[in-house]
Amino acid sequence: MGLNLSGLSVRIGDRGVIRDVTLAVAPGEAAALIGASGSGKSMTAAAITGSLPGSAHVTGRLVIHGRDVRLATRLRPEVAAVRQDSLTALHPLVRIDRQLVPVLLRSGAATTREAATGRVASMLEDVGFADPLRILRSFPMELSGGQRQRVCIVQALACRASFLVADEPTTALDVVSQQLVLSALRTAAQAGTGILLITHDVAAAASLCSRAVVIDDGVVVGEGSFVDLAGSTAYPRARALMQSARPAPGGESITAA
Repeated sequence: MGLNLSGLSVRIGDRGVIRDVTLAVAPGEAAALIGASGSGKSMTAAAITGSLPGSAHVTGRLVIHGRDVRLATRLRPEVAAVRQDSLTALHPLVRIDRQLVPVLLRSGAATTREAATGRVASMLEDVGFADPLRILRSFPMELSGGQRQRVCIVQALACRASFLVADEPTTALDVVSQQLVLSALRTAAQAGTGILLITHDVAAAASLCSRAVVIDDGVVVGEGSFVDLAGSTAYPRARALMQSARPAPGGESITAA
C-alpha cells in the first residue's frame, strides 16, 4: 500500500525533462524530493498530481494503494496538492469559509454547512490558528503568506486525500511562518497522510522528513537518509546539496556520520 511512481519520463516537445524517475511514499510518511531550480522536481510533482501541461508526453507507472492510475488523467482523488503560490490556489475575491466549507461537504467529511464550519474551524486550529473564526471570515489578501499557505494545507486535507504533495510550500516565507507550515504538514503525516515535500531547502526537508530523493537534471541521483546523502560515498551533486544546507531553525546542521 502507498504511492509508488516508477519509470516516470516526461518530454516537452523534443526535450526530455524527466528520465526514469522512481519514488515511493508510504501512508503517514513524510518524504522529500530535493533538487535545485530546474532539476525537474516540480514537473515530477505535476505528474503525480495530474497537472502536467497538455503538451507533455509522459510514460511510466503510478500505483496508489495497489491501483494503477493513468498518468495522463487529471482527476486524482487520492492526491491533493499544496502549491508554492498560495494566492493562485485561493480565489482572491471569495472569503475563506466559502472556499473551505464546500470542500468538506463534497468530500463527505460533513453533511451540513454548520457541521462543516465547525470541522474546518477545528482544522484551522490544528495548523496553528488561535482565531479560526476570524480567518474564516477573511479574504485571502487579508492574510499573510504563511497564513494563506496553512489555509491551503487545510483545503488540501479537507479533500480527504491519502497523499499530499507540497510543492515548495515554505519558499518566500519568514522563519516563523516556515515552521508553522512544516508543523502543519507534520501533524497531517502523524494523522496518516502521506506527505511528499518538493523543495530545494534541505534544512526544511530534514526537519520534517525521514528521507529524501535527490533529483538533478531530470534524473534521480540519490536516495536515503539525509546523513547518508551527505556522506563521502554519495553522488557528488547530492552530497553538495546536503552539505550546503543551512541549519533549520531550532535544528542542527546535516553532517555525515
